[in-house]
Amino acid sequence: MPSKISIVLYSDTPQNSNIEKPLADSPSVRLVEVYRSVDELMNCLASQDVDVVAIDLDTLGAIDVVERISQTHSECGILGISGRTDATFIIQAMRSGCGQFITTPVDPEDMESALYRLRPTTRAVSAHSKRICVVGSSGGVGATTIACNLAVELASLTKEPTGLVDLNLEYGDVCCAFDCTPKYSIADICHEGADVDAETTCAAFVDLPSGVSVLGRPDHMEHARDITPDGILAMFQLAGKRFPHIVVDLPRSYNFHSAMAVRDANHILVVTQLGVPPIRNATRVCESLKQMGAEEDRIEIVVNRSDGAFERITLEDVESHFRRPVFAGIPNDYQFVSAATDLGHPIGADAPASKAKAAIAEMARKLAPEYASDSPKKKSAGIFGKILGRK
Repeated sequence: MPSKISIVLYSDTPQNSNIEKPLADSPSVRLVEVYRSVDELMNCLASQDVDVVAIDLDTLGAIDVVERISQTHSECGILGISGRTDATFIIQAMRSGCGQFITTPVDPEDMESALYRLRPTTRAVSAHSKRICVVGSSGGVGATTIACNLAVELASLTKEPTGLVDLNLEYGDVCCAFDCTPKYSIADICHEGADVDAETTCAAFVDLPSGVSVLGRPDHMEHARDITPDGILAMFQLAGKRFPHIVVDLPRSYNFHSAMAVRDANHILVVTQLGVPPIRNATRVCESLKQMGAEEDRIEIVVNRSDGAFERITLEDVESHFRRPVFAGIPNDYQFVSAATDLGHPIGADAPASKAKAAIAEMARKLAPEYASDSPKKKSAGIFGKILGRK
């Protein structure tokens, strides 16, 4: 590491040498102080430049301290340290604001890797990049089809490349939807010990004629186990510097990889249909997303095949159930959508007048309103903007 990371440790555990000693012995760390008082810790953060706050999560009330720091000192990385390893607790810590989590007894290599991820230079994400996650409420609702065609429409609308990440690590179909066979997969850049950098990240994305760049799931299921949440986070940070928009096709599972995707997402689209089972599952998916750290006001409901005349449930019923407007309704266009899926084409390649394509294009405009033709931003260029080629 090019320079030492300044760290303060918060722990009221009398026997905290298992945490303090590895920090003090690390050649990459400058341990500023160990605090047992929350007030003293907050005073330090207000008066000194601190890169990372290491918090003993086994300390009483530590989660509350994490939330307080993340709200008042968002520039600081937070390293959670605990002897607990259950998934619910770790996700709660991440949701509260821990950027990284390691267990005791502290493994020096694990700690160094976590601290590397927390450095300000690697933690920063482009403010101009938006992440849009798409997840289906149940199998067959069309979430992957919507994710893929949404990426195409965003690329068409913005005239800039759009990233598309298949985070369904075992059963993802994104590459099949585009009939492409990537040389590399997400497992090649996000596995344990991988040195994730901008060059390797760019090489792993396959650039398609549609303007979409795809990062596919691994070919072999067992390779999915090698992918780490840290690797996923680093990949998103680097991809965010290249792509103004990144669409993520999520699995319907409660795991750390999905948590890395949704916690900083600008929009999470839950795709469902006009039926009791998919709507009930959509409710469960929404709750799961919130537990993984997604902000509730960023979760949106998308109803696929929304014009089914034979359904007893209406869009108004869906809005009443979720107590929010439906973000988008995609009409049933089975003939064109199924043909596009079988051929590995975007819907618009064979059916530019498709109703489903038009609805997804409208959804893209809602997600990127600054690029829409009626956007005030687009109208304000004036004559000098036209001459100079400004957008």
